[in-house]
Amino acid sequence: MKKVLYGTTALIAAGMFASAAEAATPIKMTIGGYLNAYMGWTSAELKNSTSDTHTPNAQLNNQFDVMTESQIAFTGSTTLDNGIKVAVTAELNASNFTGQEWLGDVFATVDSKYGRAIIGATDNVAVMQHVSAPDAGVLGVEKTKLIYWGVNPGVALDATYSDLDGNAQKISYISPKMAGFSFGASWVPGADFVEPFTYGNGALDNNVDRSQDDVLADGFRSAYVLSGAYEGKFKNVELNASVAYANYDNIGENNLQDYNAGLSVGIAGFTVGGAYRRVDTGVEGRADDQAYDFGVGYENGPYAVSASYFTSKDGKDDGVKGNKFEMYQVSGKYKLGAGVDAFATFAYLDTNLKKDSTEVVEGNTDKDAWTIITGLALTF
Repeated sequence: MKKVLYGTTALIAAGMFASAAEAATPIKMTIGGYLNAYMGWTSAELKNSTSDTHTPNAQLNNQFDVMTESQIAFTGSTTLDNGIKVAVTAELNASNFTGQEWLGDVFATVDSKYGRAIIGATDNVAVMQHVSAPDAGVLGVEKTKLIYWGVNPGVALDATYSDLDGNAQKISYISPKMAGFSFGASWVPGADFVEPFTYGNGALDNNVDRSQDDVLADGFRSAYVLSGAYEGKFKNVELNASVAYANYDNIGENNLQDYNAGLSVGIAGFTVGGAYRRVDTGVEGRADDQAYDFGVGYENGPYAVSASYFTSKDGKDDGVKGNKFEMYQVSGKYKLGAGVDAFATFAYLDTNLKKDSTEVVEGNTDKDAWTIITGLALTF
């Protein structure tokens, strides 16, 4: 795997330097970004509870919250005399209600006729090429469930794509499209991680322990990700598909393996799609974790609507049933003007926690809630 990535990088590098090309103009930076402002209400209530599984901004007995998240992106690019385009992106999280670090993606890209090379801290190719259920909102399952602070969903997977490495430093390659097909590969050396990892809630995180099982607690060494995608149109029908495989090398345990695939079909403004993910943790006695989504969306002019379903289920651990999380979500969005969208999301969330789960709040092992979120999505 390393040889494949080194080879593609060398191929692009050779194209860059073969003619001793120079940029016609130096890189000029521009500033952009987004700001999302939400208001959220949930039917879940935690009076007199000591749980810390609510959103960072919410009081334990407060069912209404106001949140903002914003990101400033510095981007720049230049085209060399030989036609190769070199670009840089650096993102800063100005505010983020999920409590994530202030630094976002920071990476460089090199585009040529041989494809795109990406070097730095950003998502892997499986995330970039993933196809899943349509969502007219701006939150998705990862953020919607944060508004539901009655009980932490307590499941390992919160997405149907391979996102365990997050924005770890990596090198990636995406091929040019050939008859609608393209493929990608990412190599994560793991050198920027200095602490043991835990597996859960969509990230290998060495700062926040959000998992129930320390599947990667012995230390994450490296990972590679392979993906493929297809985009095609047959008369009035649009077809998109993706498939990916990720392998995380865990010191002291069998490698964690992550498989996922997605498919969507669009016609006359309607889109139907879904995705499936399975993770083999490599831990003896633990069954595979699974997640899938499916939904339908419609877009016409300035407005879009969607209805989707997402579920995540932890595998049995030595025969003991794992946690399960389900979410039904309806979203709508209306374009008020250039860079200004109003949106609303209505969701029903159902959490089924095993009796001995550390996420149990006040002895409740089966919790459901309604959540309503509305706000503005601004891009600049």
